[in-house]
Amino acid sequence: MPVATTTSPMPREAILAAVRAALGDVAQTAVVAPAAGSPLSVAPVERARLLAGFTAEARAVGTVVHAASSADDAGRTLATILADVAAARVVVWPTPLARRVAHTAAPAGVEVLVAAPGTAVDAVAQADVGVTEADALIAASGTLVLRAASGARTVSLLPPLHVAVVPSARIVPDLATALRAARGSAGAPDTCLTLISGPSRTADIEKKLVVGVHGPCALHVILVDDAEG
Repeated sequence: MPVATTTSPMPREAILAAVRAALGDVAQTAVVAPAAGSPLSVAPVERARLLAGFTAEARAVGTVVHAASSADDAGRTLATILADVAAARVVVWPTPLARRVAHTAAPAGVEVLVAAPGTAVDAVAQADVGVTEADALIAASGTLVLRAASGARTVSLLPPLHVAVVPSARIVPDLATALRAARGSAGAPDTCLTLISGPSRTADIEKKLVVGVHGPCALHVILVDDAEG
């Protein structure tokens, strides 16, 4: 006859200690974790390897990845994306790179709304395209990391198409490095981090994958070579 056994729940401190130990064991490549948004100390060959890994992983989950040599080149890429979806209204983060690229890309007749603090959610939701930056790119999973301090989360969540314009210098190898970088130079964690891997999707209903239920139907990432990291 089987003998019933019981297992006591693991104490909270033991769980946290195990998580800290796991993060501490993450292999460090030739990367020095920076303050959020600053360039990484990565050799050119290593950066190229990480960017290639990010591109492969991002495309595997449905992200469209573009390479741009400059902010102006990124503007031309965004202009093509806007034309393809016949966008009439674009909402953009207030960060310098995102604003510059969006204003360069938008032709006459396309409204560009800068999502400053206090911008109504309804105004963001009515946009055809949301343009953001990202504070880090995770090579291991093709993931974008967006800090709440950088811009409104709604810009990446409510419009049907999300375009992230990101300096390639913001590449990191893995989630652990991204989380350390997100703490900032003062060591204070951000109030909220958004991790985005591909367009929104769910398989909650009968395990059938549906794209765009909880967020954008499409995600484009424009990697900018010479933009300030």
